[in-house]
Amino acid sequence: MSWLKSERRIHSDEGIYGAVIVDDGLKIYWADSKKIFGGRISQFFSYFGLEYGEEEEALLRDIIAQGREAVVEVLSAKETLNLIVLPLESGGKRRWLLLLKRRDVTLDELEEIKHNILANISHELLTPITIAKASLEIIDPTPEEEEILSTAMNAIVRLEKLLRDLVRIRQAVEVSRMEPIPVEEIITQALRILGNAADGKNIRIEQELEAELPEVVGDRDALVHLLLLLLNNAIKFSPRDGTVKISARWASEERSLGRGRIVVCVEDSGIGIPPEEQERIFDLFYQIDRGPSRRYGGVGLGLFLARSIVAGHRGKIWVESEPGRGSRFCFSLPASSGIEKRRL
Repeated sequence: MSWLKSERRIHSDEGIYGAVIVDDGLKIYWADSKKIFGGRISQFFSYFGLEYGEEEEALLRDIIAQGREAVVEVLSAKETLNLIVLPLESGGKRRWLLLLKRRDVTLDELEEIKHNILANISHELLTPITIAKASLEIIDPTPEEEEILSTAMNAIVRLEKLLRDLVRIRQAVEVSRMEPIPVEEIITQALRILGNAADGKNIRIEQELEAELPEVVGDRDALVHLLLLLLNNAIKFSPRDGTVKISARWASEERSLGRGRIVVCVEDSGIGIPPEEQERIFDLFYQIDRGPSRRYGGVGLGLFLARSIVAGHRGKIWVESEPGRGSRFCFSLPASSGIEKRRL
């Protein structure tokens, strides 16, 4: 039996098994069953085949003493149930309503379920996609067939990238290959992989890196992927002949051993983001340009994945933007103290 302090729960009115009202001494003041009316709370538990002993009673008394709502998980022979404890005022006296109901899931658990489903489906789809891609690569098309083959290959490559991003959602929050890495190296590697992606729109990429930045501790591949996500977004939303700037600096003047954070920003000259959208753009599958007249591609996965990678590195990510004046996406990471390096 455990007291759940988290309030991130989804409650429904369905699945209520029983209800009682008790006084401060845990004596039943009212019950929805005559069989337990007037007894003690132990009878309520016994009626539903639930364990009730010293530990359970101490926990309920503690909840009542604090005078607050609580959600308690209780175990029956077949399932885990929720016992919801709610304070009531009755005739000038404090009473307590106890509702026993089917266990609700937390929002965190729903996120976990959703991520696992996405990851499993993505793994299953990657194998046939890889086979299809390899099959197209060995075809020697005629000049008439070349354009059709190119269209098919581009579609498969886009789908493969989407699936790999879905798989990486789970990997992003489970980074394990942590090592001290110079920030400049991460940026250089990301720009090298980015290649000529900005050339099609004649977009200029500028760098502004503060001198003598320390290393950060992280997963090199994940951090490079994080920068690529932000850079590709910046290019996509910037107008032709625009500018994308990537910068890195100290977050504060605290630069002593083991202190401080490094802030990396990617700034575009694009359409900007309305204030009401800025809180939601990091949500899974959320898109600013929705509807049939969408101007920009994508499925709303990139920024969610970026946030997941940053969270896996104990960092923060945020956006600064005004409609029509571009956007600036920044993330901060703890600076390496050098201790990690000596341990390797």
